[in-house]
Amino acid sequence: MRGESHATASELLILRLAAPHWSSSLERQLRVLQPGGILLTAPLPHSPETLLELAVNISRTVAAPTILALEAEPGAANPLNALMPPLPAPREVAEKDVLRARQLGELVGEALRLLGFDTHFALTLDLASEINEAGRNTGAQDPNGVAECGAAYIEGLAKQKVLASARHFPGLGGAAPVPAPSGELPVSGRPMAELWRSDLVPYPRLVDQLSFVLMSAAAYKAYDFDYPRSAVLSVRVVEGLLRAKLKYRGVVVAPQLESPAVRGALDESHAAVESLNAGCDMLLVEKAESWEAMRQGIEEAIASGRLPRGRFEEAVGRVRGAKKGWEPPDKPFSRAAWERLLRRCEEFTSSAGS
Repeated sequence: MRGESHATASELLILRLAAPHWSSSLERQLRVLQPGGILLTAPLPHSPETLLELAVNISRTVAAPTILALEAEPGAANPLNALMPPLPAPREVAEKDVLRARQLGELVGEALRLLGFDTHFALTLDLASEINEAGRNTGAQDPNGVAECGAAYIEGLAKQKVLASARHFPGLGGAAPVPAPSGELPVSGRPMAELWRSDLVPYPRLVDQLSFVLMSAAAYKAYDFDYPRSAVLSVRVVEGLLRAKLKYRGVVVAPQLESPAVRGALDESHAAVESLNAGCDMLLVEKAESWEAMRQGIEEAIASGRLPRGRFEEAVGRVRGAKKGWEPPDKPFSRAAWERLLRRCEEFTSSAGS
């Protein structure tokens, strides 16, 4: 791994990027931004060879080691479906045999490794929910089953030396997954005891296996009743619940700070600082102008003391710890290894349906 440099605010920012090919404009953008992580989303390059080439070029362009992640959870929305046989969702195979969830994790992990990526982003641990006629969420899924499936799947990823991330803490079983069309902040009204019996059940078992936890953007009345605020801005949820109660020591990622529904009256720069002060370590960003606002806001807050340097260095330390031991992709694409993987994926999907 390349040597560690002086800590910068950009190390705490993950760029969500759609890049179907490498280009000079993308190279210029990355040289300026120097992100701590890249989350690649669809549309992907048209072949595994060009996807690996993209990962290699990204790694060579960013000065410090960067997290290279894909949202690769099997199922209908998996962007890898364009490059390999579609795989069933983890919970679908776990309903028949939880050990097959581990095999599934191994297949996905091997695909990511062959394509130059180090992080699976992100396994959904939200409980499937059902809304009754009265508008009440009945929480129809077994949380222990979700935990067992998640543990097996993550074990498969780990066998391929791929880091695991889970979402959306502390759970969206009682709230909408994204800000409503009205622009209002989604709110979970579940009491604390109910959260511990349902949404939170998978996390005590998995916290030691997860390198990253992606926060929910919803608010939770059980923790911020008087002033509902997004979990990405809540010290009670991040520090009080995830860190103190569940003893999580990995990287906490805050999404959707660009959304006015999530950040409320705060502008992007102040929202970034408040999220870090709440205990988050990395911020997921999509737009270049938002990136610059957040980076500048973090730097100014460190200089003024609004973001304690100790909190900043703690976040940087966790991010660098997650990257420790990861070598940038530099091996040529192996068509033979890829073809063997595709055959195993086809066999797995065929057997899963029988």
